[in-house]
Amino acid sequence: MKKIELGKTGEMIPIIGQGTWGIKSFKGREYYENWKKSLRRGIELGMTHIDTAEFYGHGTSEKVVGEIISEYNRDELFITSKLFPMHLSYNSMKKAANKSLTRLGIEYFDLYLIHWPSPFISIKKQMNVMEDLVGEGKTRYIGVSNFSVKQFKEAQQYLKETKLVTNQLLANISKQDHIHNSLPYYCENNVILTAYSPLGHRGFNSLKKDDLIEKLQKVAKNHNAAIQQIAIAWLINHENVITIPKAFKVEHVESNAKAAEIMLTKEEVEVLDRI
Repeated sequence: MKKIELGKTGEMIPIIGQGTWGIKSFKGREYYENWKKSLRRGIELGMTHIDTAEFYGHGTSEKVVGEIISEYNRDELFITSKLFPMHLSYNSMKKAANKSLTRLGIEYFDLYLIHWPSPFISIKKQMNVMEDLVGEGKTRYIGVSNFSVKQFKEAQQYLKETKLVTNQLLANISKQDHIHNSLPYYCENNVILTAYSPLGHRGFNSLKKDDLIEKLQKVAKNHNAAIQQIAIAWLINHENVITIPKAFKVEHVESNAKAAEIMLTKEEVEVLDRI
């Protein structure tokens, strides 16, 4: 699996990781075993960056990921989780972070993010908590998710000794705004854009035959690939972009991993950029 540097940290991170959004609570054993089987296969294929959040399944995702972590050498995995922005005080935010660590069964996050900007608590207070967590050894790196460039800049200016290394954003071939409008700033400032939902919510399978599908199919034919693989390849062929597709089936995990091997031509990227 190809890796790129996380900001200027010296940390090399897989260009394709594994997302866990959509995992549900109170499901049967088979449901969770399928998730774990898929995550294990992803790890085998080098997709060792696993992304979760306290919000996903009300903590269920973190518990499932925690079970997976226990099967591996901790140092072989890169674990990201996210703080839900409804915690209104310094203490409640710290407690939430510690609860996430407990559910995951680990002593520290590799990367911890603010999940969304909060309408109730200032970015400054959130950054105070995040920087303290770094100082306490509870997380190695910090970032944000769903922040505008303006909010990202504001967040960074409140940090005294720590740099934000990523903004996790909704970005895919049918929703290209952040790639064209936000990514140039992140490239200039050595910040990784982590693209979530790289295949939309249905893997583009429900889309009717239109300009998007026709262009994807044309490029896919050039590479003997599926359109989903081309959609992922389009993202990671941009500088400073990694992605975290979710996959409930092993065959989808394997397909996602192969997308890292696809090198699109400049002309192919530009054609897909114009969708």
